[in-house]
Amino acid sequence: MKSFVFTIACCLVSLCTQAQEIIDTVQVRVQYRATYKHTQEQKETFDDTNLLDIGKHASRFYSQRFEQFLQLRDSVECTTQDPMNKLQFLAGMYGSKKGREYEVYKHIPQKGTLTYTDALHNDFFFCYEEAIPTFAWELAEGDTLIIGYPCHKAVCHFRGRTWTAWYTLDLPFDNGPWKLGGLPGLILAASESQQEFSFVATGIEQLRQTTTLVFRPKRYERLTAKQFQRLLQDYWKDQWNTTNRLQGSGYSEPPKAQRSFNACLMDVYE
Repeated sequence: MKSFVFTIACCLVSLCTQAQEIIDTVQVRVQYRATYKHTQEQKETFDDTNLLDIGKHASRFYSQRFEQFLQLRDSVECTTQDPMNKLQFLAGMYGSKKGREYEVYKHIPQKGTLTYTDALHNDFFFCYEEAIPTFAWELAEGDTLIIGYPCHKAVCHFRGRTWTAWYTLDLPFDNGPWKLGGLPGLILAASESQQEFSFVATGIEQLRQTTTLVFRPKRYERLTAKQFQRLLQDYWKDQWNTTNRLQGSGYSEPPKAQRSFNACLMDVYE
């Protein structure tokens, strides 16, 4: 009986939290196949399923897999007090199975603002805000067809990477995967020159007025973009001590078998 009451309480808290933080109504959802690297030492790219939810005033870009991971993990935590069940669940979702942790909100908390969120070690949530970037796109020769839409080519250099994007005038949204935007149509594909990150649209749908765009600001610790970049670099160089520091347990000697890596950053803040 106690377990049942605890489960109901968790669900009620979750519902109340969502009800208080509805930002917009989603009108269009674009699905992308994404490839990415966590570290420069990683030989092959991981793949993920990303969604871009476009509302009347704002948008959200996120990993469908990580969204499902968090929902399942919260369900496990609400329905059992046995720590072994949680460990077994996390072991089953290890590595790329749970998708990328970051999300990009555009025009949140206000018009012209981009909010970037990320999670380290599944449990530590951070965010930073910046003005929606300006991209110096150069229109290039070339066209292609992506999920039935004619697309045009554009190239730009942005914070250390050269991006090639394919956008369609048939969908006049100033938006795209990740932070990308600034073209006269929706970006349906984008890749950077080192082939460490890419996005290709695999589907698009109009949604009914029942799907909402939600942001939960109280979940995140706020940093600057440079602070988060440094934290991400520290995490991959020394996951053991960085995680201990985030947990508030201080630094300790890492296991001898621990390896050090260099974070593969999508954009670099000097």
